Amino acid sequence: MDERKFTILVIDDEPADVEILRRLLGQIEGCQIKLLACNDAGTGRGEAWRGQVDLIFLDYLLGEETGIEVFHEIRKGGCTLPVIMFTGHGSEGVAVQAMKAGVSDYLVKGQITPDSLRLVISNALQKFKMQQEIEKQRQALLDAERQRVMMESVGAACHHFAQPLTTMLGNLQVLAEADDIEEPEKRNMLQQCLKAAEMMRMILNKFQQVSEYRTHPYLPDIQILDIGLGSIYGTPWISDNEERHKPGPAKK
Repeated sequence: MDERKFTILVIDDEPADVEILRRLLGQIEGCQIKLLACNDAGTGRGEAWRGQVDLIFLDYLLGEETGIEVFHEIRKGGCTLPVIMFTGHGSEGVAVQAMKAGVSDYLVKGQITPDSLRLVISNALQKFKMQQEIEKQRQALLDAERQRVMMESVGAACHHFAQPLTTMLGNLQVLAEADDIEEPEKRNMLQQCLKAAEMMRMILNKFQQVSEYRTHPYLPDIQILDIGLGSIYGTPWISDNEERHKPGPAKK
């Protein structure tokens, strides 16, 4: 296990067991471990949801709740940190149930040593890091696919808009070249329509050249899409709260 400082949250309603764990953790060489203890499920859930620790030790028996129930509540609250569960003597069935629920590992009280602690902590942290990398890659693939689909949709929309616009622009040009429109007001209106149509064509051409888009914060963890004139003509500066996206090739 890499030498570094990290914090462990232990949720256990037996102070004596917490102190035993504290002493055992202190015997692990090469690590500086800070122990944060909670002696009830409610307080423990709150600390887990804060996400200010690196690892969670969770006792199976917590008053009226089981550790597995607390574990599921922690996960529902958005905490993805690795969890190691304490079980009692002869409770292999509980250990199996906990592993199936998704805990990283388990330890049997009364059989814990500094070496066993070192091993389960190291394995749990490495597994968590791998899961984070896998999730990061999955999100990158999804983002690349969303970008590809969005850009294709923009291109298709521009193509469909361009067809009737070309027809409209051609007819306006024919009318503008005609000599039978003598009223200045009507000719001025025709010139304005022609100018507007030319502007629309220019905007469509710019949209077809878009290779990236921006997002703006809308709600917590939610971004809204921005493909406005700033994106079309190029935006020299994007704030720290915005993200710039470029479409990448979709990976299979």
